[in-house]
Order: sequence, then structure tokens, then C-alpha cells
Amino acid sequence: MGMKSHNRVSSLVNFMKFRTNPIRHRRNVWPWFVGASVLLGVVYAIVPASYRSGSVLLTAVGSLWALAFYLHGRHAEDAKFVKELLTDFNQRYDNLGTDLQRAMWTDGSSFEADDKLKFIKYFNLCAEEWLFWRAGYIYDPVWKAWENGMKQYTHDARVIALWQEERATDSYYGFEFPPASTEK
Repeated sequence: MGMKSHNRVSSLVNFMKFRTNPIRHRRNVWPWFVGASVLLGVVYAIVPASYRSGSVLLTAVGSLWALAFYLHGRHAEDAKFVKELLTDFNQRYDNLGTDLQRAMWTDGSSFEADDKLKFIKYFNLCAEEWLFWRAGYIYDPVWKAWENGMKQYTHDARVIALWQEERATDSYYGFEFPPASTEK
């Protein structure tokens, strides 16, 4: 990977540290917009009659509610996107999970080539999940559960060795495989 590619990945990772949380902040917009509408009505009542304009009030309230419906629509779209992400990630893990477990049950100092490829796919899946979590599309409790699931593989030295090889390629968007938990 060249220096330009590394800088782009670093910039992307640094941007994602901002944690935009697109879903979390739009859940309860309705009370705010009701309050803002009431506030506009109060301001309209306070303003001297010579400066009042029904069309200005109607335009302001209409614009406010247009924004509310837009944000509600975006929230619904984001919720649908999150559902699609979760469905995709869980399906991909379901397709790998049994094979990963079977590979861990085999003896040996290293994995066979097929098992290595399955773990590399798993590392890619974990990195994508992490990327969407950092961008705010995956809720913290979901990420924590997935991260705890990753830790089951950290007790196998072959997985750690393969992760170290893969990590050196700098192909995982800054994702770090979680360290082994001290509990078993």
C-alpha cells in the first residue's frame, strides 16, 4: 500500500473518530418541533400588530414542519439501512461461524489454506462492522456483543498469528482485533 493510500485511510479513520451518530440524534424530533411551533406562535403574539404578517408566520411554521418531516423520513431511511446492515452482517457471520468453530477444533500449529481464507473473510467482516459502528450506524450494545463474540477466537494462537499477518497489510480501515479477555 502506497503512502497516498495510507494517508487516505488515516484521514478516513480520523474523520470517523468524530462519531456522527446519524440515527441517535433524530429519534425524538417531534417534541422539539412542537415546541418551536409554540415559540413561533408566542413570538407572533408578542410582536406589535403593525409588524405581524400571517403569511410570514405560516411560512415559518410550514418550513419548520417540512424540516420535521424531512428529518423523520431520513430517520426511517437510516433505520432501514441499519436493519439491512445487521441482516447482512449476521448472515455473513452465520455463513462463516460453523466453519470457524470447526477450524478452531482442529489440531496443528497453523490453519489449512481454506481455514485461513475463512478467517480472513471474518476479519474483513469484523472490520466492516467496526467501520459502520464508528460511523454511528451500529448501536454501542450491538457492537459490544459482536466484539465479545470476536474474543472467543483470541484464545487460539493460530488466529492471533494470522491476525498479526493480516494486520501488517494495513487493509482493515484501522480496525484492531480485540485482545483476549481474561475470563473464559
